[in-house]
Amino acid sequence: MEQADALYRIIAHGFDQIAPAYDERYSAQANPVMAWMRAESWRILRDVLPPGGWVLEIGCGTGEDTRALARAGYRVLATDISPEMLRHARRRAMEAGCADRIAWVAIPAGHLAALRPPEPFDGAYAGFGALNSEPNLEALAEALAVLLRPGAPLILSVIHSWCLLEALRSLLRGRFRAALRGRGTHWTLIPIPGPNGERIAIPMRPLSARILKGIFMPAFRLERAMAFPLLLPPPPMADLLCRHRILFRSLEALDRKLRARWPWRDGGDHLLMVLRRR
Repeated sequence: MEQADALYRIIAHGFDQIAPAYDERYSAQANPVMAWMRAESWRILRDVLPPGGWVLEIGCGTGEDTRALARAGYRVLATDISPEMLRHARRRAMEAGCADRIAWVAIPAGHLAALRPPEPFDGAYAGFGALNSEPNLEALAEALAVLLRPGAPLILSVIHSWCLLEALRSLLRGRFRAALRGRGTHWTLIPIPGPNGERIAIPMRPLSARILKGIFMPAFRLERAMAFPLLLPPPPMADLLCRHRILFRSLEALDRKLRARWPWRDGGDHLLMVLRRR
Protein backbone atom coordinates (compact mmCIF):
# COMPACT_ATOMS: atom_id res chain seq x y z
CA MET A 1 0.00 0.00 0.00
CA GLU A 2 2.78 2.45 0.91
CA GLN A 3 4.60 1.65 -2.33
CA ALA A 4 1.43 2.28 -4.37
CA ASP A 5 0.77 5.57 -2.54
CA ALA A 6 4.35 6.71 -3.22
CA LEU A 7 3.87 5.86 -6.90
CA TYR A 8 0.58 7.75 -6.97
CA ARG A 9 2.33 10.87 -5.63
CA ILE A 10 5.04 10.64 -8.31
CA ILE A 11 2.50 10.14 -11.10
CA ALA A 12 0.21 12.94 -9.89
CA HIS A 13 3.12 15.36 -9.61
CA GLY A 14 4.36 14.42 -13.08
CA PHE A 15 1.00 14.95 -14.74
CA ASP A 16 0.52 18.20 -12.81
CA GLN A 17 3.74 19.41 -14.47
CA ILE A 18 2.69 18.20 -17.92
CA ALA A 19 -0.86 19.57 -17.79
CA PRO A 20 -0.19 23.10 -19.16
CA ALA A 21 1.47 21.71 -22.31
CA TYR A 22 -0.47 18.47 -22.74
CA ASP A 23 -2.92 19.70 -25.39
CA GLU A 24 -0.10 21.22 -27.44
CA ARG A 25 1.05 17.69 -28.30
CA TYR A 26 -1.82 15.28 -27.71
CA SER A 27 -5.07 17.10 -28.49
CA ALA A 28 -6.99 16.26 -31.66
CA GLN A 29 -6.18 19.74 -32.99
CA ALA A 30 -2.43 19.33 -32.50
CA ASN A 31 -1.85 15.68 -33.46
CA PRO A 32 -3.46 14.09 -36.57
CA VAL A 33 -3.02 10.56 -35.23
CA MET A 34 -4.74 11.55 -31.99
CA ALA A 35 -7.50 13.21 -34.02
CA TRP A 36 -8.10 9.90 -35.83
CA MET A 37 -7.93 7.88 -32.61
CA ARG A 38 -10.29 10.20 -30.74
CA ALA A 39 -12.80 10.14 -33.60
CA GLU A 40 -12.71 6.34 -33.60
CA SER A 41 -12.98 6.24 -29.81
CA TRP A 42 -15.96 8.59 -29.76
CA ARG A 43 -17.71 6.49 -32.39
CA ILE A 44 -17.27 3.36 -30.25
CA LEU A 45 -18.37 5.17 -27.09
CA ARG A 46 -21.56 6.38 -28.75
CA ASP A 47 -22.14 2.87 -30.07
CA VAL A 48 -21.92 1.06 -26.71
CA LEU A 49 -22.92 3.64 -24.07
CA PRO A 50 -26.67 4.03 -23.51
CA PRO A 51 -27.89 7.42 -24.81
CA GLY A 52 -27.99 10.09 -22.11
CA GLY A 53 -26.40 7.72 -19.60
CA TRP A 54 -24.46 8.35 -16.40
CA VAL A 55 -20.80 7.68 -17.28
CA LEU A 56 -17.67 7.29 -15.16
CA GLU A 57 -14.52 8.52 -16.91
CA ILE A 58 -11.24 7.26 -15.47
CA GLY A 59 -8.19 9.41 -16.19
CA CYS A 60 -9.89 12.26 -18.02
CA GLY A 61 -6.71 14.33 -18.50
CA THR A 62 -7.55 17.75 -19.91
CA GLY A 63 -11.09 16.60 -20.66
CA GLU A 64 -11.25 16.31 -24.43
CA ASP A 65 -13.30 13.11 -24.28
CA THR A 66 -15.23 14.43 -21.28
CA ARG A 67 -16.47 17.39 -23.30
CA ALA A 68 -17.37 15.17 -26.25
CA LEU A 69 -19.45 12.93 -23.99
CA ALA A 70 -21.17 15.90 -22.33
CA ARG A 71 -21.98 17.51 -25.69
CA ALA A 72 -23.45 14.18 -26.83
CA GLY A 73 -25.91 14.31 -23.91
CA TYR A 74 -24.18 12.12 -21.33
CA ARG A 75 -23.78 12.98 -17.65
CA VAL A 76 -20.15 12.42 -16.69
CA LEU A 77 -18.21 11.95 -13.48
CA ALA A 78 -14.68 12.74 -14.67
CA THR A 79 -11.82 11.52 -12.49
CA ASP A 80 -8.07 11.96 -12.71
CA ILE A 81 -5.08 11.49 -10.44
CA SER A 82 -3.80 14.99 -11.33
CA PRO A 83 -5.57 18.01 -9.78
CA GLU A 84 -3.88 20.24 -12.35
CA MET A 85 -5.23 18.18 -15.25
CA LEU A 86 -8.69 18.50 -13.71
CA ARG A 87 -8.27 22.25 -13.35
CA HIS A 88 -7.54 22.58 -17.07
CA ALA A 89 -10.37 20.18 -17.94
CA ARG A 90 -12.88 22.10 -15.84
CA ARG A 91 -11.87 25.44 -17.39
CA ARG A 92 -12.19 24.05 -20.93
CA ALA A 93 -15.60 22.56 -20.13
CA MET A 94 -16.82 25.93 -18.87
CA GLU A 95 -15.53 27.60 -22.03
CA ALA A 96 -17.30 24.96 -24.12
CA GLY A 97 -20.59 25.50 -22.26
CA CYS A 98 -21.01 21.89 -21.15
CA ALA A 99 -19.75 22.03 -17.56
CA ASP A 100 -23.28 21.61 -16.15
CA ARG A 101 -23.26 17.94 -17.25
CA ILE A 102 -19.90 17.12 -15.64
CA ALA A 103 -18.74 16.49 -12.07
CA TRP A 104 -15.04 16.27 -11.19
CA VAL A 105 -13.08 14.22 -8.65
CA ALA A 106 -9.30 14.12 -8.18
CA ILE A 107 -8.65 10.47 -7.30
CA PRO A 108 -6.40 7.61 -8.48
CA ALA A 109 -8.15 4.85 -10.39
CA GLY A 110 -7.15 2.35 -7.71
CA HIS A 111 -9.08 4.34 -5.09
CA LEU A 112 -12.43 4.48 -6.92
CA ALA A 113 -14.03 2.26 -4.29
CA ALA A 114 -14.20 5.43 -2.18
CA LEU A 115 -16.73 6.98 -4.57
CA ARG A 116 -20.33 7.19 -3.42
CA PRO A 117 -22.33 8.06 -6.54
CA PRO A 118 -26.06 8.74 -6.21
CA GLU A 119 -26.79 5.80 -8.52
CA PRO A 120 -24.83 3.07 -10.33
CA PHE A 121 -23.07 4.12 -13.52
CA ASP A 122 -24.46 3.15 -16.93
CA GLY A 123 -20.94 2.76 -18.30
CA ALA A 124 -17.28 3.56 -17.69
CA TYR A 125 -14.40 4.64 -19.89
CA ALA A 126 -10.62 4.75 -19.42
CA GLY A 127 -8.94 5.96 -22.58
CA PHE A 128 -5.53 6.57 -24.14
CA GLY A 129 -3.29 4.89 -21.62
CA ALA A 130 -4.90 6.15 -18.42
CA LEU A 131 -4.54 2.69 -16.88
CA ASN A 132 -0.89 2.24 -17.87
CA SER A 133 0.10 4.31 -14.84
CA GLU A 134 -2.23 2.54 -12.41
CA PRO A 135 -0.39 0.21 -9.98
CA ASN A 136 -3.52 -1.41 -8.51
CA LEU A 137 -5.72 -2.56 -11.38
CA GLU A 138 -7.16 -5.33 -9.21
CA ALA A 139 -8.65 -2.76 -6.82
CA LEU A 140 -10.04 -0.84 -9.80
CA ALA A 141 -11.71 -3.96 -11.19
CA GLU A 142 -13.29 -4.72 -7.81
CA ALA A 143 -14.56 -1.14 -7.51
CA LEU A 144 -16.05 -1.11 -11.02
CA ALA A 145 -17.86 -4.37 -10.33
CA VAL A 146 -19.76 -2.46 -7.61
CA LEU A 147 -20.03 0.96 -9.29
CA LEU A 148 -21.46 -0.25 -12.64
CA ARG A 149 -24.93 -1.55 -13.30
CA PRO A 150 -25.19 -5.19 -14.44
CA GLY A 151 -24.82 -5.18 -18.22
CA ALA A 152 -23.04 -1.80 -18.26
CA PRO A 153 -20.12 -1.45 -20.74
CA LEU A 154 -16.53 -0.77 -19.73
CA ILE A 155 -14.36 0.68 -22.52
CA LEU A 156 -10.59 0.60 -22.08
CA SER A 157 -7.80 1.73 -24.38
CA VAL A 158 -4.29 1.09 -23.13
CA ILE A 159 -0.76 1.37 -24.48
CA HIS A 160 -0.14 -2.15 -25.76
CA SER A 161 2.77 -4.43 -24.99
CA TRP A 162 3.56 -5.16 -28.65
CA CYS A 163 3.17 -2.87 -31.66
CA LEU A 164 3.37 -4.18 -35.23
CA LEU A 165 4.84 -0.99 -36.72
CA GLU A 166 7.49 -0.76 -34.01
CA ALA A 167 8.38 -4.41 -34.59
CA LEU A 168 8.73 -3.82 -38.34
CA ARG A 169 10.97 -0.83 -37.68
CA SER A 170 13.15 -2.96 -35.39
CA LEU A 171 13.38 -5.68 -38.04
CA LEU A 172 14.49 -3.17 -40.66
CA ARG A 173 17.25 -2.09 -38.30
CA GLY A 174 18.34 -5.68 -37.68
CA ARG A 175 17.09 -5.73 -34.09
CA PHE A 176 15.36 -9.09 -34.24
CA ARG A 177 15.10 -9.72 -30.50
CA ALA A 178 13.61 -6.29 -29.93
CA ALA A 179 11.03 -6.95 -32.65
CA LEU A 180 9.90 -10.17 -30.95
CA ARG A 181 10.11 -8.83 -27.40
CA GLY A 182 8.17 -5.65 -28.08
CA ARG A 183 7.62 -3.25 -25.20
CA GLY A 184 7.26 -5.85 -22.47
CA THR A 185 4.99 -5.30 -19.48
CA HIS A 186 7.49 -3.96 -16.94
CA TRP A 187 7.32 -0.58 -15.23
CA THR A 188 9.57 2.04 -16.79
CA LEU A 189 9.96 5.83 -16.84
CA ILE A 190 8.52 7.37 -19.99
CA PRO A 191 9.61 10.95 -20.81
CA ILE A 192 6.62 13.08 -21.83
CA PRO A 193 7.05 16.65 -23.15
CA GLY A 194 6.12 19.33 -20.66
CA PRO A 195 6.18 23.13 -20.70
CA ASN A 196 9.21 24.94 -22.14
CA GLY A 197 10.44 21.82 -23.91
CA GLU A 198 11.34 19.95 -20.73
CA ARG A 199 10.59 16.22 -20.53
CA ILE A 200 8.81 14.83 -17.47
CA ALA A 201 9.42 11.16 -16.59
CA ILE A 202 6.18 9.30 -15.79
CA PRO A 203 6.13 5.70 -14.46
CA MET A 204 4.18 3.51 -16.88
CA ARG A 205 3.90 -0.10 -17.96
CA PRO A 206 2.51 -1.45 -21.24
CA LEU A 207 -0.45 -3.81 -20.87
CA SER A 208 -1.66 -6.82 -22.82
CA ALA A 209 -5.06 -8.38 -23.43
CA ARG A 210 -4.00 -11.37 -21.32
CA ILE A 211 -3.22 -9.17 -18.32
CA LEU A 212 -6.44 -7.17 -18.60
CA LYS A 213 -8.63 -10.24 -19.08
CA GLY A 214 -7.03 -11.89 -16.05
CA ILE A 215 -7.88 -8.85 -13.92
CA PHE A 216 -11.32 -7.85 -15.22
CA MET A 217 -12.85 -11.07 -16.51
CA PRO A 218 -14.14 -12.40 -13.15
CA ALA A 219 -16.73 -9.60 -13.08
CA PHE A 220 -16.77 -8.64 -16.78
CA ARG A 221 -17.05 -10.50 -20.06
CA LEU A 222 -15.07 -9.47 -23.14
CA GLU A 223 -17.28 -8.16 -25.93
CA ARG A 224 -14.62 -7.04 -28.43
CA ALA A 225 -10.93 -6.21 -28.68
CA MET A 226 -9.02 -4.42 -31.39
CA ALA A 227 -5.69 -2.88 -32.33
CA PHE A 228 -5.97 0.87 -31.97
CA PRO A 229 -4.58 1.69 -34.49
CA LEU A 230 -2.93 -1.18 -36.38
CA LEU A 231 -1.45 0.33 -39.55
CA LEU A 232 -1.37 4.02 -38.71
CA PRO A 233 1.71 5.32 -36.86
CA PRO A 234 1.61 5.86 -33.07
CA PRO A 235 0.87 9.44 -31.88
CA PRO A 236 4.56 10.29 -31.22
CA MET A 237 5.22 9.48 -34.91
CA ALA A 238 2.46 11.75 -36.23
CA ASP A 239 4.96 13.53 -38.48
CA LEU A 240 5.19 10.29 -40.49
CA LEU A 241 1.47 10.47 -41.21
CA CYS A 242 1.79 14.13 -42.20
CA ARG A 243 4.52 13.30 -44.72
CA HIS A 244 2.64 10.35 -46.23
CA ARG A 245 -1.03 11.24 -45.88
CA ILE A 246 -2.07 9.55 -49.15
CA LEU A 247 -0.43 6.26 -48.10
CA PHE A 248 -2.00 6.18 -44.67
CA ARG A 249 -5.38 7.30 -46.00
CA SER A 250 -5.31 4.23 -48.24
CA LEU A 251 -4.39 2.03 -45.25
CA GLU A 252 -7.21 3.34 -43.06
CA ALA A 253 -9.87 1.07 -44.59
CA LEU A 254 -7.56 -1.93 -44.24
CA ASP A 255 -6.89 -0.95 -40.62
CA ARG A 256 -10.62 -1.05 -39.86
CA LYS A 257 -10.97 -4.40 -41.64
CA LEU A 258 -8.11 -6.16 -39.83
CA ARG A 259 -7.89 -4.53 -36.40
CA ALA A 260 -10.44 -6.75 -34.61
CA ARG A 261 -9.24 -10.00 -36.21
CA TRP A 262 -6.74 -12.43 -34.79
CA PRO A 263 -3.74 -12.04 -34.81
CA TRP A 264 -3.89 -8.40 -35.93
CA ARG A 265 -5.88 -7.25 -32.90
CA ASP A 266 -2.76 -7.85 -30.77
CA GLY A 267 -0.53 -5.60 -32.87
CA GLY A 268 -1.68 -2.06 -32.20
CA ASP A 269 0.09 0.84 -30.54
CA HIS A 270 -2.95 0.83 -28.23
CA LEU A 271 -5.34 -2.00 -27.46
CA LEU A 272 -9.03 -1.11 -27.20
CA MET A 273 -11.33 -3.47 -25.32
CA VAL A 274 -15.07 -3.34 -24.71
CA LEU A 275 -16.10 -5.37 -21.67
CA ARG A 276 -19.56 -5.86 -20.21
CA ARG A 277 -20.48 -6.08 -16.50
CA ARG A 278 -21.83 -9.57 -15.82
